[in-house]
Amino acid sequence: MRIDALSLQNFCCFENRQFQLAERFNLLIGDNGSGKTSILDGLAVGLGSLFLGLRERIAARPIHREEIRFRPLTAGETHTREEQFPVVVSCDGVVNGQSGTWRRELKAADSHTTRQDAKWIESVALTLDEHVRGGRAIVLPVISYYGTGRLWYQKRPKAIDPLSPASRFQGYRDCLDPASDEKRLLAWFKTQEIQSLQQKKSIGVLEAVRQAILACVEGATHVWFDVAQDELLLRFPDRVVPIYYLSDGYRNMLAMVADIAIRCATLNPAMKKQAIRDTPGVVLIDEIDLHLHPKWQRRVVTDLLAAFPKIQFVATTHSPFIIQSLVPKDGIKLLNLDKPEADDFADKSVEDIAENVQGVDVPSRSLRYQDMMETAEQYYRTLRRTDTVEPEQLEQLKDRLDELASRFSDDPAYHAILKVEREARLGQNGVHNAPR
Repeated sequence: MRIDALSLQNFCCFENRQFQLAERFNLLIGDNGSGKTSILDGLAVGLGSLFLGLRERIAARPIHREEIRFRPLTAGETHTREEQFPVVVSCDGVVNGQSGTWRRELKAADSHTTRQDAKWIESVALTLDEHVRGGRAIVLPVISYYGTGRLWYQKRPKAIDPLSPASRFQGYRDCLDPASDEKRLLAWFKTQEIQSLQQKKSIGVLEAVRQAILACVEGATHVWFDVAQDELLLRFPDRVVPIYYLSDGYRNMLAMVADIAIRCATLNPAMKKQAIRDTPGVVLIDEIDLHLHPKWQRRVVTDLLAAFPKIQFVATTHSPFIIQSLVPKDGIKLLNLDKPEADDFADKSVEDIAENVQGVDVPSRSLRYQDMMETAEQYYRTLRRTDTVEPEQLEQLKDRLDELASRFSDDPAYHAILKVEREARLGQNGVHNAPR
């Protein structure tokens, strides 16, 4: 499953707006109130339309009353806010290898979200449903939404009960609820660990979920559910830590990655250990940088793409480190809601991204940047002195130039500019000597 285009009409802050999405990773940036989360909510409506054709009790995401756009008007001396209709969410995309378009609409405040223009995706979902219930091979796409309320595991939970056998469609349970379902996550781990112990062999999907978590949780070497202690544990080189002792950043990342992986394994158990790598789908993440250290922010996108190579991600962020980490290539897209033209983020410093991409006025420059500027000024002042010095003093000035230039020799562009200026200046004095 993949969403190629989203159209929103009278939805939240958008009067009429279209968005083209990339195949692998889409990063939404913009000021508070620019509509980043609203785009995710619109996508949730579109993705939830898949459930219209499933016989399982999984509610399709409707358009909510609070998502109706208001238009401010003035009547005489009175200011009013009037709801605007119709509210429309339209998607172009691919489901089960087929391309199509579907649309959901809210025509009035007291009406239900329509489904008549979503017949295409409903019919595709019905085919998926029939194949699953008939025991035939079919790949179900993963769908999931992680909002800013996904922080979980605030206190040690009560005893965790193993899961009973259930339908593959349980992989869609609460998938569009932006909060995390830590209890089910822990129950899945416990069930798989017990099964592994009883059968005295490794379980393919369990090992695949472990590997996905370890690929995305920095420094971790093993993760498992300890049946005796009745808790999920994470091993680092120097310690073993229960999940509820971890920082918010670690807990958030582990919970999100584990939830995606477990949903893949639940939806497509016949794939065994390949379920995580071969399951397609769409994952929405609001504020992907939530509680993450800047060092971790710079690798989270790469880690997710590597762990889930067939999933399309749409995420929001305020972090210049996340923007800086994007690799400009096919399948990856930056959508700037404030400055649509500011999409040149490759090889830019954090300060340049903050100023030129995110529109932050006069961001503070790093100490290294300030030091480079001061060094360059000293360098040029020293060069100017070579015009008037005696030959015996020239060698001392050249040593000073070498000292200044060597401090930033790890920056080729910066170093080259100093070198070219030096050669030009010294050449005017009849002495051509490149930096040593």
